[in-house]
Amino acid sequence: MIKIALITNNPAPYRIPVFNLIKKFDLTVIYLARRETNRNWSTKNLKHKHYYLKENFHSHSDGYNFIHNNLDIWKVLNKNNPHIVVTTGYNPSHLYAFIWSVLKRKRHVCLTDGTISSESHLSFVHKIIRKIFFFRTHAFIGASNKSIELFLSYGIPRKEIFRSGLCADNSYFSSCTYTKYDERPFDLIFSGQFHERKLPFLFTEICKRVNHARGGCRIILIGDGPLREEILEQLSSLRIEFDYPGFVQQELLPKYYSAAKVLLFTTRLDPWGVVANEAMAAGTPVITTPYAGVAGELVIDGVTGAVCEPDAEIWTSAAMRLLEDRNHWELCSANAREIVASYTYEAAAAGIEAACEYALGR
Repeated sequence: MIKIALITNNPAPYRIPVFNLIKKFDLTVIYLARRETNRNWSTKNLKHKHYYLKENFHSHSDGYNFIHNNLDIWKVLNKNNPHIVVTTGYNPSHLYAFIWSVLKRKRHVCLTDGTISSESHLSFVHKIIRKIFFFRTHAFIGASNKSIELFLSYGIPRKEIFRSGLCADNSYFSSCTYTKYDERPFDLIFSGQFHERKLPFLFTEICKRVNHARGGCRIILIGDGPLREEILEQLSSLRIEFDYPGFVQQELLPKYYSAAKVLLFTTRLDPWGVVANEAMAAGTPVITTPYAGVAGELVIDGVTGAVCEPDAEIWTSAAMRLLEDRNHWELCSANAREIVASYTYEAAAAGIEAACEYALGR
């Protein structure tokens, strides 16, 4: 059987099921780390072959991304000797794997969740590195329409680009505790890292305004991060009723998403945003910024929620419409379930397999 080595940073709960479903090839996932320091994920059910390299990484200046430099990847690739190498980034470790594939005359596939927006601030050197990668790459995989647009912007022919979307377990998130508007005890939910990039203070400002306009606002916050205490203290000082269960593992998330009427996915920049998949599968409309990958593809303005510039007044208006107009909420809730239904682990696995089959034929 044709062997694939897929190199990625660390196990992610939304990718593990995808890798488990790849059956057409003999897949080994090489993880550069067990867990990056800003992740609290529980990584269970790794049913695919995998290997952890000796960890050697440090955080980028943004405090969010990490630079991996695993010198032992060469030895692991020599031992595994795959026919196809799939890289999911441009860290030194990914560069070593790419060079190995070139020197050994193996097929190389590039997988990214990046977008034109998320890569708009790259340096000249970073762009040159990508062009070198792409010149010797046999197939490309994008996680979203915006990732596909990124590849096209580098002149990659459309026929060489495949799709492996980011997704959640739709059936699991749809079998939630609450479904109807009246059953949901909370108005708004925040789900993510308490980090400046996620604009948590925009969230609290919207909550303050909604609380004032409606004479009350009940919210849930799930996640963790460096701004946690400051955010919780601010909500307390505003006398806004909130529930903070902390960081919540995947298996417990559905009951929280379904307990709220609207997810406020505030973000300065996100290549995608699986929180939107999770919320929409639970029938929860989503409001986000144009700078999230899901914007315009999964979160469609006026259809499954709203897409707004990060302005508190605009967001408050969008949130109030969903909270006050029952018919609009019910329409967006139904649309959310319908649109997210096609984003499945099976489709994501099929996209990786199709790209690898194409690469073999070149």
